[in-house]
Amino acid sequence: MPPLNPREVLSKLKESWENLSRKQKVLLVGSVLGLTFLIILGVWLFTKPSWGLLYRGLDEALTGQVVQYLKEKKVPYKVAPDGAIYVPEEKVPELRMEIASKGLLGATGPGFELFDRDKLAMTEFQEKVAYQRALEGELARTIMGIKGVKSVRVHLAMPKESLFIEEEKPAKASVLIELKPGQTLTKDQIKGIVNLVSGAVPGLDPRNITIIDASSGKHLNLPDEEEQMSLSQLAYKRKVEMDLKNKVEELLNSALGMGKAQAQVSVDMSFDRESLQEEVYDPEGSVVVSEDIEEETRQSRIKEEGGVPGVKGALVEKFEATETSPQARESYSRKRIVRNYELSKRVRTLETSPGVIKKISVAVVVNKSALGNNTTAKIEWIENLVKGAVGYNPDRGDEVKVEAKEFPKPEVVKPGIMDYVAKFALPIGLLLAVVLIYFLIVRPILKGLKPAPAPTEEIAVAKVPVEEVLPPEEEELMPREIALGIIRSQPERAAALIKKWLLEETLEERKKALAEAR
Repeated sequence: MPPLNPREVLSKLKESWENLSRKQKVLLVGSVLGLTFLIILGVWLFTKPSWGLLYRGLDEALTGQVVQYLKEKKVPYKVAPDGAIYVPEEKVPELRMEIASKGLLGATGPGFELFDRDKLAMTEFQEKVAYQRALEGELARTIMGIKGVKSVRVHLAMPKESLFIEEEKPAKASVLIELKPGQTLTKDQIKGIVNLVSGAVPGLDPRNITIIDASSGKHLNLPDEEEQMSLSQLAYKRKVEMDLKNKVEELLNSALGMGKAQAQVSVDMSFDRESLQEEVYDPEGSVVVSEDIEEETRQSRIKEEGGVPGVKGALVEKFEATETSPQARESYSRKRIVRNYELSKRVRTLETSPGVIKKISVAVVVNKSALGNNTTAKIEWIENLVKGAVGYNPDRGDEVKVEAKEFPKPEVVKPGIMDYVAKFALPIGLLLAVVLIYFLIVRPILKGLKPAPAPTEEIAVAKVPVEEVLPPEEEELMPREIALGIIRSQPERAAALIKKWLLEETLEERKKALAEAR
């Protein structure tokens, strides 16, 4: 293919433009303008920045500082009517870190950087004040890291150290917290703040820490032990009820189908701790507990009464005492046995932990359309299933009720024609625009730029006048034969005629062009 000459291209474009009618020129210019508009719109749609939220809910002063910082950094931004600041989405994390490092938002006061600069000749009082300010600032910065906290101020009351214990005063702390709109602190977060402050200040009792909400002015205190116990008991009761409810609904969904049954479970629980001790005696059984045996034996000699009176008698007794003579003797024997018997018994100690289920009540509603015929038998069957799922105990007073009702059918909103139009309008419009541009602009230009075919050896064709080929009365009636005659006799003129036909729109103009060619 020979290279294109710019002059030839321009001349052909000029010739093609001159051959166009006024209507075609208007369409061509409009198509070019439309194509340009579509290109600009597409570039704008694909290159416009995706905005991400930088900050929302700031006061006017802080919003002005952030906007001024963005202007200095030449970062594109936009401010919404509610005060929210938007920047390109990919720059949100970087800008937040930069703004936080500059201290533009939530200024919490200086921290331990107060001691980075060497200060000579500081008194002991100045050092204590500087340390207290630094500690307050560091605590505020740490609390700012909690989700939902907008700004924090920490005040510490640290008394002087005393040599006497009686004169020592306890340390105290106050924390003022401003929350972001729609945010609240949970009990765990409040407890964490209290533990954080008490752990950072020596000798600070958690009970001496006061936390105030800056928006409402309320005291954010921790629940006492009884309240905490009540909350935990309520949470445990709800968990048991939810577990039983899910168990029943899963069973019914498997048996009847999804969404065909709804269940509610109420559990009556006892959180009392009980200790029961039981002793059982067996009157028929006895056991020897102890046995005591005592045995006593004694022997004694009996003296005879009478004797010689006076000194002589006394001498006789002394003399007889040195002699051995048989005398009368007395013996004594005693035996004593004591046995202790006790009845057999059994001792049982029973301790009941808190959280014992006292009663279960279950209510089930079944879609009547899912039961079909024989509703009564199926309701009884469902009731038995539910009883088995929840661990029904009639001695405990459990209740299970099953009712069949017709469930309301949800309204299905069918998408209208405008919904489909809104959904496919943009791609269809772009496709039609591309098709029109191709057929109205691109295709005619490509045909005009197409080089002429190389000349070939023409076969000698007898030049027969058109008038001789066809009789005069059939000229208007046979345009096909007339065109064939022109093509055979004058091929260059026929090519020009066909090219002009392609650019004409009305039948009258085509007939006029055919008449001129003849």
